[in-house]
Amino acid sequence: MKNHRIKLTIAIAAALASSTGMALSQDAKFQGTVRIPVYNVPDSDFVDYTFGQVLQKAGYNVEYLKIDYTAHFTALEFGDVDLSPAVWGTSKDLIDKTVESGSVKNAGSAGVKTKETWWYPNYVGELCPGLPDWKALKDPACIKALSTSASGDQINYLGTPPDFAAYDDERIKALGLNVHITLPGTVGTMVATMQGAIQKKEPIIGWGMTPHWLYGSDQGKFVEFPEFDDRCPTDPSWGENPDAVWDCALSTGDIVKLYNVEFAEKAPDVLKIFDQFKLTSDDVAKGISRQDVDGVTPEQAAQEWIDANSGIWSSWLR
Repeated sequence: MKNHRIKLTIAIAAALASSTGMALSQDAKFQGTVRIPVYNVPDSDFVDYTFGQVLQKAGYNVEYLKIDYTAHFTALEFGDVDLSPAVWGTSKDLIDKTVESGSVKNAGSAGVKTKETWWYPNYVGELCPGLPDWKALKDPACIKALSTSASGDQINYLGTPPDFAAYDDERIKALGLNVHITLPGTVGTMVATMQGAIQKKEPIIGWGMTPHWLYGSDQGKFVEFPEFDDRCPTDPSWGENPDAVWDCALSTGDIVKLYNVEFAEKAPDVLKIFDQFKLTSDDVAKGISRQDVDGVTPEQAAQEWIDANSGIWSSWLR
């Protein structure tokens, strides 16, 4: 009888401990809504929706906020956005400024290496044989060969959507280039315009980036500007032009993850998943291609990755 009572007491204690542990686990899980930015940019939106869908698989509430890429840094700083899984490291000055506010921290790389600078199709290299050296763009023969009726006597250059931090105006001025810039409204328009020019073999140079199914392919090359240095954006005495800043390319780097500090204090469980979140350059290039080439939405491209990689993302939730 005594042994029976002891066993019963142990069983009740175990049940209480289990019940208490479950309650604590439920209490520890963030019950609010996780706000993630999206920008109508295929690469970043693929990454953002992928992370958001992982959170949804784990039972969290997620809201996707459509916002300008540059403006989202301020939103993150003021707590209007909680997490930003897809920040291109080439936005170094914006990242540094946001982190210096003290309201935002950098959770490190999302596992994807990036590059952004001017890109040209292979046939353009035949029109301007000095490429990929940027100095070839100062050659009068090259300028003439790369001009169109729309660009006049200047190089035909397809720039970025207005919310990109490309610093093209500053770079053109600092390096003394004779360039006419056309600004597309979206990344989709930018890529489609470049594709159209390639089909017609038109003279063109444009903004390019990797990872990407087109700009990372063997269909073209990147222009080789002076390599980025931390002094380039702020110190005119550094570089090719002693009187101007941005006489260099953008920095190369990673897609990094930023988060609001106050949110992290409220949702350490979400931050733990955020820290584990990693993709590859091939993942992102395929996600972009599915959108640009095959016409799926970024949500669908992300869902395809989720469906094909349960072994990877499920490990982030343990």
